[in-house]
Amino acid sequence: MGPTLRRLRGEPLERGLEEAFALQLADSNARRLRVLASLMACVHAAHVALFWTSADARRTLAPTVVQWRDSLVIAHGVMVPLALAMVAIAFRARRPWILKLLAPCAATLYLVHGAICASLDQMVVTNVGAWVGYSIGVAVVVSIPPLASLVAYVVGATTLTIGMLLLQHSAAARLSSLPNCATTALIGLIVSWLVYAARRREFAQRRTIDRQQEELSQLNAGLERRVREQVQEIVARAGEVDRLNAQLQAQVRARSSELSMALARLAKHLGADHALKPGAVLAERFVIEQVIGQGGMGSVYAGLDRTSGERVAIKVIQATSSKQLDAIRRFIREAGTTATIAHPAVVRMLHVDVSDDGLLFQVQELVEGETLTQRLRGPWAPTDAARLGSGLCDALAAAHAHGVVHRDVKPDNVMLTARAPGLKLLDFGIAKLYDAVSRSDDATLAGMILGTPAYMAPEQVSGGSEVTDRADVYSVGIILFRLLTARLPFDAGSPKEMMMRHVLVAPPDVRSYLPSAPEPLALAIARCLAKDPAARPSSAQLAAELRAWADAEGARPLESVDAPRPAPESTVPTPRRRVLPS
Repeated sequence: MGPTLRRLRGEPLERGLEEAFALQLADSNARRLRVLASLMACVHAAHVALFWTSADARRTLAPTVVQWRDSLVIAHGVMVPLALAMVAIAFRARRPWILKLLAPCAATLYLVHGAICASLDQMVVTNVGAWVGYSIGVAVVVSIPPLASLVAYVVGATTLTIGMLLLQHSAAARLSSLPNCATTALIGLIVSWLVYAARRREFAQRRTIDRQQEELSQLNAGLERRVREQVQEIVARAGEVDRLNAQLQAQVRARSSELSMALARLAKHLGADHALKPGAVLAERFVIEQVIGQGGMGSVYAGLDRTSGERVAIKVIQATSSKQLDAIRRFIREAGTTATIAHPAVVRMLHVDVSDDGLLFQVQELVEGETLTQRLRGPWAPTDAARLGSGLCDALAAAHAHGVVHRDVKPDNVMLTARAPGLKLLDFGIAKLYDAVSRSDDATLAGMILGTPAYMAPEQVSGGSEVTDRADVYSVGIILFRLLTARLPFDAGSPKEMMMRHVLVAPPDVRSYLPSAPEPLALAIARCLAKDPAARPSSAQLAAELRAWADAEGARPLESVDAPRPAPESTVPTPRRRVLPS
């Protein structure tokens, strides 16, 4: 096969696709011949009727014309049964090799028929229109391989040449017609090759698309399988983490119980000076660095956990009187309480222990940032206040889900950080388990008032044991009120008067101080400050409402909120770290 023919034939298909293309091409040609061969049978019959010469006409026409008409009748008459045979084969053939031969045979037959008709026309005219029509028609109607089309056109052109030599007696007519016939045959052959090449490219592209779709489907199935496997792995790992966390919490609670027994030893050290110096090591693990906080019962140090390499905050409790032993019991209970809460906005409690010389200490994560109190330099934007409120309520909801009420939610116990979620809730030192009110050594029994007066709920002021998680929601309402207005809802000259106002005075509407306050935010604050705890929303409900409103208003993340600018005379340096001692 020559290079031109190979180029028109197209690039070789993949193994197995050549046969598929040949079968598809044969099936397509068969479907076309079912229609076209039926139509051509009618055309041939019409030509027989058109060129049939009656006895009367034979007496009037020239012998040459009569011979020409009779020859055409025979040529077309023969084609009628042949065309019908092609229709029958196209409909009934089932063997692939028969279907493959049908189109090349039909093309060769009609090219020979066209050559014969054009040769017969030379008896009366020099017209070769039949050859031109069949040459172009065959190239367009059926699509056959290049070699088969070459054979068909060579056979047809050879038949035409022989017929011209036999029936056209004028040398000049032959000289003018044969080059035109050769050109027509060449054009028909090239068109046939181009049509075949186009069908071949279409088949290859369609197969490529089908293969790509199949590969894509397989890839999607593989990805879905991998995603399912990864999800199952993540779930398994999450379950393992939950089990390890539960074990850690159980160990912390067990250690807290053991530490209660150490209180007797602590009583022997009352009044002793146990200030720790930088470089001191507790429990052969925690290295003391520097003091970052002082309290009446001890100090808070920045330190280093040599096991994990993390910076930590170390609370060291020192009892200076027997009266403070009850507070130490609360400190120990805090370890068991806080260990049950796992939330990114709650400070993680890492360890609690007694040193060799009897110092009780608790290790927490070291929080970088500043307290909300240090950010109360002016009114906050409503969207920023809502974002803070939703994050704070998320942390409280995690505690409330474990039966823990904070009881002292205030700006000093909210640390703002530069990392998501933007805040940390500190100091569960006076937190109380719901089911602990019956314990005889509980420091929050009736008659004991624990909390900060400016942020205490009315039920806390009464000192009863019925304080629930709604007391923390009340404190959140006070904080939101102060964020929006830069003032507290209740003013008083003394802590006692302040507490009485919480019980007896109806809370003001935040819009009386800030008329532009958004109504959803103002209504949420009013619900939080309801005197009846049952009328207040839960921390989870309030978190969802505030978050939905903040998202709808396009509020920025809490960690990107800047502090309001202070007045010139109120500028004070702010520390970078703060952890409150119990």
